[in-house]
Amino acid sequence: MQKPSSSNTHSTISGKLLIVDDEKDIRNLMQEIFAEEGYQVMTAANGVQARSAWRDNVPDVIFLDIWMPDVDGLSLLKEMQAEKLLEHTTVIMMSGHGTIETAVEATRFGAYDFMEKPLSLAKLIVMAERALEHNRLAHENRRLKGNQPGLVMPVGKSKLMREQRSTIERLAKYTMPILLTGEAGTGKHFFANALHQISPRKDAPIYNLHAKDFSEQLEVWLGTSEERNTQVGEIEQVKNGTLVLSNVEQLSEEAQSRLADLIFHQAYRRLGHDKLYPIDIRLVCTTRVDLEQAVENAEFREDVFKRLNVMPIMVPALRQHNEDIPELVNHFVRHFTFQEGLPNRVFSESVFNLLRQYAWPGNLRELQNLVQRLLILGTTPDVSEEEVRHSLTQSSQQYYNSASIDTSMNLKAAKESFEAAYLKQLLRETSGSVSETAKRSGIERTHLYRKLKVLEIDPKDPI
Repeated sequence: MQKPSSSNTHSTISGKLLIVDDEKDIRNLMQEIFAEEGYQVMTAANGVQARSAWRDNVPDVIFLDIWMPDVDGLSLLKEMQAEKLLEHTTVIMMSGHGTIETAVEATRFGAYDFMEKPLSLAKLIVMAERALEHNRLAHENRRLKGNQPGLVMPVGKSKLMREQRSTIERLAKYTMPILLTGEAGTGKHFFANALHQISPRKDAPIYNLHAKDFSEQLEVWLGTSEERNTQVGEIEQVKNGTLVLSNVEQLSEEAQSRLADLIFHQAYRRLGHDKLYPIDIRLVCTTRVDLEQAVENAEFREDVFKRLNVMPIMVPALRQHNEDIPELVNHFVRHFTFQEGLPNRVFSESVFNLLRQYAWPGNLRELQNLVQRLLILGTTPDVSEEEVRHSLTQSSQQYYNSASIDTSMNLKAAKESFEAAYLKQLLRETSGSVSETAKRSGIERTHLYRKLKVLEIDPKDPI
């Protein structure tokens, strides 16, 4: 195995590697080469050391030898799969006695690729870069499936929106946790998304997680570290990125302790063990309530509140900057016409005046839903004042729980219509949390998922 010339091949992508091989010379040479390329490198001479290494510090890429004296690489690969490590790590198998059957089996159990010995270190470097890019694309796909907000920066020419853009540009350079406050639907997630997209973390994942879901799924998110049940948590998918924790006041007592670890130690603890696992993420927390009052009521940890409150940002209600409505409407029209193929329609100045006079209890989310509804249901090129008034009346009924009864439909259809309206309202109030909606409605979560599918309701966008 020849060491490549240290000329021009320097990786522009840094990452964390684990090299598992019982041959000391191979381990040392690979470690030296990858360290020169800017990677963080761990090594293991056998299965026992390999388990300890990946459980202590989840690597981005693992180079795994198939033939080792204590346990073979395929068996280790199966263990990684069982521990859900392969959801966060890319594995490249290595062997001096490989066969096509072995390579196929390795791929079947989750290996990314297979390399034969003697190894070309130049090829290894290329392989590591491809594996890291594979990780990045996998994270990007997960992010896109998460229905991220369409806005990049706050839209509008008002003083409030100019201040919001300026605040985002300043904060994007730093990594301190941030607390976003404001009414439901004001665009707190738009703010967080913009902050992420213009920060140095923009190529890493951004995850939106409801406090209730985090509290009820700590094992899923943080993983476990027990003798017979070791699993990597979903939080590793957010590594180097941004975690947006919404409705933070709804965190359980234990979940608040886990949040404290992330804030004060930049680390987390897996369930069943007190060891801290370092992780680099940016925290953005959102709330609709007065957290200081929650602290006084002993419902929220004071130390966590004080740390978050170093940088509190109030996201204004739409009625406080209603002069921005024309620009916001035009933005949503462009989004729905280009991204979703809806027909383009024209909003006149008289229509904009109507929209400016409305109170917008649902804020940006309500405006976005209204624009989408007008584009879907409209039959003329221009949006009329009459259909806007009708849509605003419907919108008010949704947000203020005023029910209209249509006796032209049979009882079964009426029941389905009510269930759809009821569940959409609950999902809006819980910011799309299926767990909280199930709890408040008294419907078992699995049954609720089935009902939402039948009613064609998207929990993240309950229009």
